[in-house]
Amino acid sequence: MKMQAIKLVSLWLVLAVAGFACSGGSGNNASETTERAVQAVPAQAEAKAELTPTEIGQKVGDLYVQAMSDLVDSLKNKPVASEVKDKITAMREDYIQQLVQFGRMRESLDQSGRSQVDLQIRIKTNSFNKDDFDVFNDIQQHYFNERDFHKVIMSFNIITQYASFDLLKKQAPEEAARLGIQ
Repeated sequence: MKMQAIKLVSLWLVLAVAGFACSGGSGNNASETTERAVQAVPAQAEAKAELTPTEIGQKVGDLYVQAMSDLVDSLKNKPVASEVKDKITAMREDYIQQLVQFGRMRESLDQSGRSQVDLQIRIKTNSFNKDDFDVFNDIQQHYFNERDFHKVIMSFNIITQYASFDLLKKQAPEEAARLGIQ
């Protein structure tokens, strides 16, 4: 019962953060976003208690689309890398924290449920707006010589791995360890 309560509180936190991110909030400050999300949790206490595998996958896909859109919006005018690197890195971390929470939900599912989550993620990521993806490609090429920043930019395209722990452990074991994913 205690573990279920922890999962429920985590779910509300993730939903609150996702809701804030999608509502047009600034999202520039990771602690500000988390603080607002925590404050929003009690207001959402009457929402659906559990998500289906399909819903989890769709929410992960929605976060991918939102993250890519936020990245494109932030960098489409190609600002100086040193002036936006901290903002983009913080934005990435906000999305990672949200995706990890959905990853924990995915981990609690059986193989069939995980497969359904993964299918929904693929459907959503494969339908990402082509125009935005073209802008993303232009942006990443523009910052190619800014190696550290370019790496951060490119990581947005594969950010859904944070919701698939087996994939994260294989592709980025240091990140899995940093996030306490074993």
